[in-house]
Amino acid sequence: MTKDELREFVIDEISMSRTIDIKIADKEIDRIIDNETRQLYEIYRDALVEKYTVIPREYFYTPEFRKNRTLKFPDCIKSVTRVEEMTCRSMMWGINDPDVNFHRAFTADLWMSPMGSDTVVFRTIQWNMWNQLKNFNLVDIQHTWNRNTHTLVVKGHDPRANVYIEVFEEVPAEDLYEDPWVRKWICAKAKKQVAKVLGLIQYNTIGGATINYNLYSDEAQKDIEECTEFFKSINTPDWFISFP
Repeated sequence: MTKDELREFVIDEISMSRTIDIKIADKEIDRIIDNETRQLYEIYRDALVEKYTVIPREYFYTPEFRKNRTLKFPDCIKSVTRVEEMTCRSMMWGINDPDVNFHRAFTADLWMSPMGSDTVVFRTIQWNMWNQLKNFNLVDIQHTWNRNTHTLVVKGHDPRANVYIEVFEEVPAEDLYEDPWVRKWICAKAKKQVAKVLGLIQYNTIGGATINYNLYSDEAQKDIEECTEFFKSINTPDWFISFP
């Protein structure tokens, strides 16, 4: 759905498919769409998609990077979740499985670890093993991310191998507008604005009929609350940590 199609959808929703003679400027609808789209990228998990990129090692030794140690990302990138040096393939103890990584192996070992009188000795040996294991996997690189300038500052060591970066990218607006919850949210915000205008100005339709702007406001508030509750349910993490 394009922005023009969404604008027509909002107008139809407000005017009951043009049944009621309520006019709102296209400029105002566009302002609401733009503002709420930016808001949805902040609060709606499905408005973002996880992607990754690999930066060649050679780039980190170019004059461009050495000048300020900064990587500039497109404006559609909302956040960076992982910046890690790729030391080698994920191959441990002869297991040639690309899906085996440090975190998976660590979690499995944590759940299956024996507990007893020799726990301290066991844990000391275990952590030495995990420190060695990091040599075979990705190595974290200290960094900071600025969401306003969309820049990543590499604060850690100079990478000795290619760098793997995980990011969250905005779903293209045309695809985002296909989501019924997105359309419901934007329409509710538009109804709120219409109710505000109707409440400030005594407005009668052709024939002298008076519009009940409170109905718009109440319906919009209900839709906003339903959308907020749905967004919260979507944003729950898909993992958990259990402590004894």
